[in-house]
Amino acid sequence: MGKISKNVANNKQKSKYIKPNVADYSYEYGNDNFVLLSIKNIQSNYQCFSDWSKTEMSKFWAFNDKLHKMTWNELYKSASKGKDKRGMAYTIMDRNLYKNMPFIKEISKDVTMFELRVDGEIRVHGFRSNSIFYLCLLDREHKISRK
Repeated sequence: MGKISKNVANNKQKSKYIKPNVADYSYEYGNDNFVLLSIKNIQSNYQCFSDWSKTEMSKFWAFNDKLHKMTWNELYKSASKGKDKRGMAYTIMDRNLYKNMPFIKEISKDVTMFELRVDGEIRVHGFRSNSIFYLCLLDREHKISRK
């Protein structure tokens, strides 16, 4: 996949939705690239944003803002166990946790599933492809990894 064109940022038709530093984001693989979030693969049959309270949604949007300012290296550094968990708490998940969820059969077995912490309870689950974090599952009560 290619990079986002720098011309987008220099487009004469300025948009409030296109930030001047959009060229800093890359769709290519590399741990120094910023994390991009996609909800393209979200499994709304498991849990949907409409199930979330206004407060929970505010926490998600704060998480989203923080995530987009991080590189993959920074995200990976948030991984640790027990009381040392911090920040996004990147945690690789065993695929067996998703065995009763049909979407997992569509994802190659070599793809690493992981969870990220939105707050003390709320988690989101997904996988990485190039610089994109594909959010697949919302887990507002942190139930998936506690099975």
